[in-house]
Amino acid sequence: MSYTDVDRSWAEWIAWTLEAAGYRAVIQAWDFTAGTGFVEAMHQATQTAPRTVAVLSAAYLASAYATAAWQVAWQADPLGRDRGRCWSSE
Repeated sequence: MSYTDVDRSWAEWIAWTLEAAGYRAVIQAWDFTAGTGFVEAMHQATQTAPRTVAVLSAAYLASAYATAAWQVAWQADPLGRDRGRCWSSE
């Protein structure tokens, strides 16, 4: 999940909804514990996640960290050819 702190409540609701439906969501608020290296944790999440859900807002568009996250997701499929794949709850 890619979001800014301003949108944390929306991100948590989206993550909760996805997890209730059987999907796995990696979200900073729940998964990055105190002492976690934020940059390394974000790098791991963006490298291993099959999908990235962005909580799009004005704050998100102005965030350097958010920009880095969506650029990794875009780089994996710049033409959008894999977007038709079914989501997996694995």
